[in-house]
Amino acid sequence: MNRYFVILIVLFSSCANMKDISVYNQEIVSTEGINGFTSIDIFSTGGSDEVWGNKDENCNPFSYSSLDASVDYTMISSKSKDIYDKDEIDVSIDLPSVKVKDRKGITPNSLHLISDNSPSCEWIGMGIGWDGWQGKDLSTIINNTAIEFYARVDGDSIYNIPIVFILEDYSANQCYATAGYLGIDGGVVTNKWTKITVPLPTFSYQTNSIDLTNVKQLLLQCYDKVDIYIDDIKIVPFQHNYKKLSPSLAIKESILPVEIFTDKLNASWGINANYCDNIIINSDTSYSDGYFIDVNMDKSKCTWNEFAISWNNWLYTDLTKVIYGVSLEFDVYCKDYKETKISFEDYDGKKMTILLDKYIKNISIDKKSAWNKVKIPLIDFPIRKSAIDLQRIKDIIFTFDDNTSMKIDNIKLTN
Repeated sequence: MNRYFVILIVLFSSCANMKDISVYNQEIVSTEGINGFTSIDIFSTGGSDEVWGNKDENCNPFSYSSLDASVDYTMISSKSKDIYDKDEIDVSIDLPSVKVKDRKGITPNSLHLISDNSPSCEWIGMGIGWDGWQGKDLSTIINNTAIEFYARVDGDSIYNIPIVFILEDYSANQCYATAGYLGIDGGVVTNKWTKITVPLPTFSYQTNSIDLTNVKQLLLQCYDKVDIYIDDIKIVPFQHNYKKLSPSLAIKESILPVEIFTDKLNASWGINANYCDNIIINSDTSYSDGYFIDVNMDKSKCTWNEFAISWNNWLYTDLTKVIYGVSLEFDVYCKDYKETKISFEDYDGKKMTILLDKYIKNISIDKKSAWNKVKIPLIDFPIRKSAIDLQRIKDIIFTFDDNTSMKIDNIKLTN
C-alpha cells in the first residue's frame, strides 16, 4: 500500500511541475504552391471536362493514352523483346488495327497528339481549363516560373515540338509561346520521356494585353505534322536568363531587306525529310549559292504539298509599315512548273493568297532551265478582300500542285 502511495505522490508532484505548451508558439508557414499561387498542376491524368479537343474530329489531334511519364517503357520493351526472342516460345497474334479515336477503356494517363496539319483545318488543337476552370492569377509569378511537361515519341527522334502553347483569359485574349531548342532537355525528344520547359516570360502577354489575373485555360495548337505524347504538365519555379527579342514580342518590319530564307530555316513546318521528302533542304555541287528548298511533288512518295516559314520564330510580325512599295522576292528554278500558291497568314488563320503563274510566265522560255528571280509586289495580294491582320502575321506559305518540281532560294522582302 505504501508503495502505491509513493507512486501517486511522485505523479502528482510531476504534474505540478508541468508547463503549458502552446502548439501555436511557432507560426506555421504554408509552403504550398509558388509565392501563394496554388494552381500549379495543369495536367497529370485526364477524364474530366477540363480537357477538351476540337469538336471537328478531322481537326482534333487529341486523344488519351495509357502511357505514363513515371514509367520507362523502353526498359519494358527491352525486357519483353528478350523474352519473346527465345526459341522455345512461338506466339502468333493477329489483331485488327484500331484507330486512336476508336480505342476504348484507355486509362487517361497522358495526352496523345497526332496531326497531319491538314490544310482544310483552320485550327488544330486542344485545351486544358485546369483547376476546375477557375480564373488563375499568373501576374505575380509570370517572371520567375515556367510550364514544364514530359514528352516522348514512338518513332524517330524529333528536335523541335511543332506546338504553339497559348494562354487565354476569360475575355478570349491570348498570348503565345513555343518550346525552343534550349527548353528541350538534351535537345532531342526520343522514345524515352523527356523534360520540356517553356518559360512564362517568353509568352507574348504584352502584345495582346492578356489579363494575367484571370487566365482561363492553356491551349495547344499544332502547326506541323506531329505524333507526340505529353504528360505531367505543371507550373514550376524557373529563372529565365535570356532577354526577349522585342519588348512586346512583336516585330515591326521596317528595315529592308527582310530575310525569310537563305541557307537555313529559323522556324517552319512542312520541310522535314523525316516526315516526307517531297519538300526538303538540299544542295547541289553545280549550285554555288549554298542550300535551297527542293520541291518534288511525286505522289508515289507522300501527299504533303506545302511548307510555311515564320521568319521571326513565331513572334507576331507587323507588316503595316512595309505593305506599300515592298515586294516578295525569291530565286526559282522551274524544272516542272504546276500551279503554285503563295500566302501570308495571320494568327487567326486568315490568308491573303496569290497565284505564282503570271510571275512565272514573265520568265522567257530560254531561261526556264536556269535560276531566275521572281518579284511580287505585296500590294498584288488581296489584302482587303482577305481581311488579314497585317499586325499579326504568322508565316508565309507555299502550296504546290501535283507533279510540281522546282527549287526555291533567297526568299526575302525587299524594295
